[in-house]
Amino acid sequence: MATSNPDPDAHALRPAGRSTAKSRRPATASVVLHWLGMAALFAALAAGLVVHRLASCCQPQYWPTYNLHASLGLTVLALVAMRALFRLLRPWPALPAGMPAWQRLAAHGTHTALYVLMVALPVAGWSVVSAPGCCHINPFVFGLFTLPSLDPAPLPDRAAAFAVHSTLAWIAMGLIALHAAAALLHHFVLKDATLARVTPGLRPKSGPDA
Repeated sequence: MATSNPDPDAHALRPAGRSTAKSRRPATASVVLHWLGMAALFAALAAGLVVHRLASCCQPQYWPTYNLHASLGLTVLALVAMRALFRLLRPWPALPAGMPAWQRLAAHGTHTALYVLMVALPVAGWSVVSAPGCCHINPFVFGLFTLPSLDPAPLPDRAAAFAVHSTLAWIAMGLIALHAAAALLHHFVLKDATLARVTPGLRPKSGPDA
């Protein structure tokens, strides 16, 4: 005898659709760590530009600036470690299905490079303060503790460590600019959800399902 029960498959499709829509957004903790990491990196780079113009780290009036720069660099290192650990537990959602292969490759390449830089840049800076020379000043991190020297330092030659640190900083600034430009392109020109899904309160230009 015929029944009026709804199709069970159709019943199952609706929650799956909602789940898929939700899965396009990263976990809240991932979004928070993303923006904290970017803010810390931006602040560390800005402080680094100031440090780069100072005459000598041996002059006591400059120590607070060096301490701030080193403190922010250590914060970047801590945040990227937390972010990498969280991504192992909660992988980042897949990119939008309609994104061309070259854009996917560029996005993954940029993200990987930024992760590498957020580790290599602070470690190179830590090598600078660990190497002999320039009064061998160990930064006082946010006024809480003295940053110990790396022993052995990954880059024991101070001049080499400083050159690597400076070069990586300029590369990081270029990648951040590229990353920001790509995010704005996706939001305002391509009108997809790439930027909206990591920005609380922001909606994609072409609708929530972009």
